[in-house]
Parts: sequence; structure tokens; C-alpha cells
Amino acid sequence: MSLLDLPDELIVFIASELNFEDLLRLQQVCSRLHGVVQSDSALQYALELRVAGMIDNPASRLVPGERLRILRAKEEAWRSLDLSDRRSIALNHNPSGIYDLTGGTLLLGERRHSENLTGTDAVHTINLHSAFSHANEEDTRALWSNIDLGKQVIDVGLAIQEHDLIALVTYSYVHEAQLIASVDIHLLKHSTGQPHPAAAKPVLHFENIYYLPGHCSIMLEISGDTLCFLLNNYFPFVNADPVTLVVYNWKTGEPKVGQKRLYSDPTMFNSFVLLSPDTVVLPIIPTNALEICQFADELAVSHPSDSTSDKETNTSTRPPQIPVLKTTCTLQLPLLHPGALVLRMTCRCEPNPRGPFSSATHADRAVPFYSNPENAVMILHLHIRLAIGVTRVYTMIVHRSSLLKITQDALERRRNEETASPATEDSPAAELEDEYRSVDEHPDIEDAVEDVPHVPGAFYNPPHDTDQRAPRRARHQHATGVEDDDTDDDEEAVTMQWENWGPAVTRWFADELAGTRWITTTCGQRFVRVRSDGRLRVYDFNQLSTKRYLHLRSLHGEPFGALPGESILERQCFEWSQKLDADGEDSDEDGEGEGEDSGVNSTGEDGIGDEEGAVVLQMNPERRVKVVLGTTMVADPSAWEAPPQSALPYIETSLVSPDEYESVLLDEDIIVGLKMDGNGRHIQEVVLHRVGGPIA
Repeated sequence: MSLLDLPDELIVFIASELNFEDLLRLQQVCSRLHGVVQSDSALQYALELRVAGMIDNPASRLVPGERLRILRAKEEAWRSLDLSDRRSIALNHNPSGIYDLTGGTLLLGERRHSENLTGTDAVHTINLHSAFSHANEEDTRALWSNIDLGKQVIDVGLAIQEHDLIALVTYSYVHEAQLIASVDIHLLKHSTGQPHPAAAKPVLHFENIYYLPGHCSIMLEISGDTLCFLLNNYFPFVNADPVTLVVYNWKTGEPKVGQKRLYSDPTMFNSFVLLSPDTVVLPIIPTNALEICQFADELAVSHPSDSTSDKETNTSTRPPQIPVLKTTCTLQLPLLHPGALVLRMTCRCEPNPRGPFSSATHADRAVPFYSNPENAVMILHLHIRLAIGVTRVYTMIVHRSSLLKITQDALERRRNEETASPATEDSPAAELEDEYRSVDEHPDIEDAVEDVPHVPGAFYNPPHDTDQRAPRRARHQHATGVEDDDTDDDEEAVTMQWENWGPAVTRWFADELAGTRWITTTCGQRFVRVRSDGRLRVYDFNQLSTKRYLHLRSLHGEPFGALPGESILERQCFEWSQKLDADGEDSDEDGEGEGEDSGVNSTGEDGIGDEEGAVVLQMNPERRVKVVLGTTMVADPSAWEAPPQSALPYIETSLVSPDEYESVLLDEDIIVGLKMDGNGRHIQEVVLHRVGGPIA
């Protein structure tokens, strides 16, 4: 008996066990199998999920056919960038500088005394989709939930869909005259505001530290059972450990790994991204690099055992030993121009990775699917002070999966080199570049295959031949003046220069300061921003979806670029970071480069033109779509030693912004527009644009 002798129902059952590539091949065997796959909504839903970069929510109440309809509607709406489904949210409180946006939930802090410039007294959350069930803006006031612990809140973390968890970091003075405060992490059930039942220790005491409001920044992220906590203490007098990173198991309340760095300036790194529940990436300012740290293996490290007598006397009093987080791979960023000052690096990758489905403590039945965290893009903002006296912001986009693959390949290659003859020096990024560029054989997918704290210092970037390429120990001592006992261990980390890993898997943009104040501008493989020209832009870095879209346009006899407002860039081009006057000087009159003209360029709307400087975009006043397949170079000789090249393909869709937003945020299928007061410090209005209609 052959496969074709089976009834369609059994063929569908067998096909449902196939992976994405095999399912595509199956429908190419013959017309009958093609018809079986095409006619079954569950199989089509599985294919569309993969192409859209989504994963299914098994807890959803919807049948596969309805999930497929919603998914296709939303993907089509993103292509056309339909923002007509609009709602405004009324605010019940005076927002502070704390905010978060994830899992369909918007969180805003509350500052009860508006004259204060710092401090958060409570937090308020709202489910964004629920706002669309109310036509009247005033009716949305009742949708806000309030959590008030009676303490000052420094930062928050959310894991709504996976655990119904909200983590609040608070401080309270234990010796107010000496400015010594207790910093604690409160683990609460978001839906009730009560201690989370899965947390053995609902309150995690971090430390008692010297604390001055406005001189400390905290960041935390939650992934599976992992809670990663970063403290940067800018206390001006006593600061033994200005940078502390601790990874907890939030369910047990015990720390997994920890790290303290005795750098002379606490701004050495002030953000991080979880690549997986056991891997974190740290953007390091002094070395202008990304450090990849993996801590799964370190949990099994056995510490030197004490003598029997020591165990008998010290077990009850000695605090548990915490393994030290170690760097396994260092990825260098493009070399800076001598004299450039890196002021800040901030990063984000949304959504966070999830733990095993069995470890989730909450089932969100309202959402049929969500973005696949493994394929999400990380955004990295670099704030650079130039020798010419201006500050500019540059943004890098890279897939989370690319960073993991490059790290894994580099470590594997080193292991092979240690056990065999030296391997060829093929870059692991080359495989990814081939994957992005390849044309698949399958016709159906290609068919197929808180207010920002004051930063007291910055790091000078000396010429690369004396520092950036120096041994790690030398760089460490140069930046800190401290010789770390752990540096020998860190020397085992694999180091990759920018040109060996970055150009094929990243995309760089010259950015504007106002838009980069808010970091929650990516979700999944999309990135959204508004520019000073008044246009709202959505960038889609989904490689599979892009290839299929271009191929289907060609099959239908309407190749991309044939319609008004469409353009495709396949050649090498420059993106200018700033307009220059005839003398080659910066044209900003205020000398700061942080006004509306910052990031505007000489080649047109986005500064991308061909080598002769011609504008690529057709100037259609309404919707514009641009496909960028070629290599772009950020041309700013005062910031970079050589123009950073990047070639990660993307589709950019833009239209005139529906309103005057200072910035726009993104969460799954909702774009959040923010209107600020005249000083640009407080949110005055929140506007939601839902893409593709309701989720149920």
C-alpha cells in the first residue's frame, strides 16, 4: 500500500507531523497531495505561521480555520499598513518615566506630584485590545488596573502571557540619613495584584545599597523561570560595585549566576537582551562590543568542598556561593573614529524567549498566535558624541537567532580547531547571508524555504590599533584601571571582528534622538518609528515572508516596483547621517545635532541613494513601499573609522503619520502613538492603531 492509497484524512494526519520543509515538498509530489495540503486549514495554518514568523498558542479557543483567517488578515493589513482602526486611551494618572509594553499590555508608572522630576509611586496597566470594545475615549478609564505597594518603584518587568507575572523593583530607606536603601523585587500576579502563587519567595531582597533618586538605573527581564536583574548605581560618593548583574530563578527565589564589575564608571553597560532563558547579550561600552554570556553549564559547577569540620560549623551561616557569569563569545562592533565618545548603548528584543510550555503558569486563551521569540529582531541604539561637538544616534537591527547561531558556530569551530587541524576561515555569518540570498525551489513559498538617569561619564575610544584590537586584559585595565582576577577565564571567550560576523546579518540606520528615547519599538521581526519628516515607517525583517511576497508579485505579472510609490534597492548605496554644508561642517545651528534635522541626510527621505547620490524612492505622497536588498553604508567619517556596511534585507512601508507623535511603540498587532506635553517630559495622550482587526 502506498501513501496515495490512504484516505485524505489519514494523509492529513501524517502530514501534520511533518516539519515545514517536508510539508512543502509533500505538496509538490503530485496534484492530489497538493490538493490535500491546500484544502486543509490546519496544514495551511502551520505553513502560514512559519512564513509569518509566528508560533501557535495551543491554549487558544479558536479552531485552526479561524486562526488562519485572522493570521492572513493581519499579514495583509501590515502590507498595506492600514491604520484606520484607531482608539484613544484616557489617562487616569500623571505618568512617570517608567513604562513597558508587551503581551498586549501597556504599563505606565504614576507620579502623584507632577512637580517632581523623578519617582514612581504606583503603576497602572491596561489590556490594549479591550480598549477597542469602547467607542468613547472616556469609557477606557475604567479599563486601567492599579498596583500600589506603598513604596517607590524603580523598574518593572512583565511576563503576562506566559506567567501572568509582573515584577516591581522598589526601594525603601533603612538608614535615610546615610542614604542606604533596601532594593527588593516583588513578584505579583498581574490579574490580581497579589503575590504570585508560583513564587516561593514573593519578595526577593537584592541588597542594601547607597541610593540617591535619579542616580540609579535598573533593568529586568523575565524568560521562562529566569529573571535577569541589572543594577547601575551612579551614587556619587561610595560605589564599590557600580554594575551588578544577577540571574534568578524567580520561582525558587534563588540566584543562578551573578556578576559584579568594578569599573571606574557605572555606565560600562546599562542594558541587556536575553537570547534564550540561559543566554544573555551585554552591549559593552568601553570595548564597543557585544558580549554573549551563557550560564546553563555554570549551574552544574561544583565548588571546592570544605573540610568536614568547616561544613559542620559554617553550613548554617555561610551564604550560598553563586557561580560567576562568564563571557563565551565577544562580537566586535564597527570601529569608531578616534576621538568619538560612546555615551550610551541601549537594546531590546521583544518578545522574550519562553521556557518549556509545561513550565508556564498561565494560559492566555484570547490570543491565537504570537511572534516567535527565536526569530525576533534585537534593536541596539548607540549614542555617540563626536569630536565636532554633536551627538548622533545610530541603530543596529539583528535577529536573535543570528546572534545565537554565530556564537554557537564560533564555539564549535574553536572546539574543532583545538582537536584537529585549523579549519578554514569561513565566516559563520556567510551561511546566514547565503540563506538570506538564496532563491528557494518551492513555488508556494517562494513560495518556500523612569526618566533616563544622568550619565556621569562616557568612554573615549582611542585609535583601534592601540586599543580595540589589543588583548582583552589590556583593554580591561585601560578602561578600568583594575586588574580582574577573572580576566584569565574571560580570555577563553571567542572574539570575532565586525567584518567577520556583522555585515551580512545586520542593518544600520542613522537615527534621531527623540525617537530613540523609547526602546519598545520592535516586536517580532518588525520595527516601527516616526521621523522628523512626519512619516510613520514600519520595517519588516522577515526574510521568508519577503521572498514569498516578491515571488508572488512576479508570478502575477506585477513585479515589485511597477506600482506608484514602490521601489527596490539591490545595489550598494550610502545612508548619510547628517546634512553637510558646503564647507563639510555640520549644518545644525545649535551645535548639538539633536533637533529635528538630526539624522536627516542629503539623498532624500531615508538617506538611501545610489552611488551617484540619486534618490531611489518615488515621491508618492501617500503610501510608499521600499524593498532593500543591497548593502548600505552609514557615511559619517566623524563617527566611524570606516562606514559600517550592512546587508540584512527588509521591506519598509511608510505613510504620513496619522497624528503628531513624538514616538510610536509596537506590540504584536498594535502601534501605540505617544503625544507629549510642551516640555516633552510627560505623556499627554496615548493613541492605539490596531492592524488587521480583532484577534477573535
